[in-house]
Amino acid sequence: MATKRKEKEPEQPHSSRFLSRKHEKHFKKAFTGRKLEGEGKLNKRPSCIKVVQDRRLLMERKVGMIPNFAPQFGEQLLGDDWGKLATYPAPANIAVVKEFYTNAKKIGVYPAENYLGYVRGHAIRYDPDSINNFLDIVWAGEQCQFALCMEEGADFEDVERVLCIPGGHFQRNRSGSVVNIRRVDLTPLAKYWMAFSHANIQPCSHVSDITLNRALFIYCAIRNLNVNIGQVITDEISVCANTSNNKAPLGHPSLITHLCKIK
Repeated sequence: MATKRKEKEPEQPHSSRFLSRKHEKHFKKAFTGRKLEGEGKLNKRPSCIKVVQDRRLLMERKVGMIPNFAPQFGEQLLGDDWGKLATYPAPANIAVVKEFYTNAKKIGVYPAENYLGYVRGHAIRYDPDSINNFLDIVWAGEQCQFALCMEEGADFEDVERVLCIPGGHFQRNRSGSVVNIRRVDLTPLAKYWMAFSHANIQPCSHVSDITLNRALFIYCAIRNLNVNIGQVITDEISVCANTSNNKAPLGHPSLITHLCKIK
């Protein structure tokens, strides 16, 4: 009996849109929608609708007049040289963003490098240096305090003092580990940072509370600690590309569109 040869991935991109056949299959699976319960009977729906439902885009927000109402927020944003994060000049291209995320997913040996996407035949880098350069942010290579907090932990009592109104605190699970902070327990300044971060830095559509890692990021921002924002955004894009949740929203669509335009 002849042995079945293992299919070898091409050295060159599979097509002008996809790195490999597996990426093309991932695109169809992730962005064409899951089969609906009872489909084939009375509730068939157009695939284009299911595409939007399953992988919608979580758009960035322009800050607009917020600094006038919360001057401390504006000072912190500009003091960290993060002003460009609040003023994306053009809308996102949905097709480009979905193609980028499809090819940024790690499948087998592709993409060959970390932090590499692929759109319309062009490699798109989204490593920390590329993100910082696009945002006109100079990172001198010092220790990122947010990364340090994530690795070594933080003084949770101080985090509560900085982020919470009197009486506000972290919610804990049964084992006593911190989980999140309810939005109602945040100060007005922390709420501004939560809204901005959830849209432009650490995309999240859940607004009733803020998770530990997002709370630590906002804590570092308000404390004016060193944060490598390029690394934070890079990690968020990578996690979004490689999630197994086919209904997770796609973050940073305007940023990704712009990265593709300047290529």
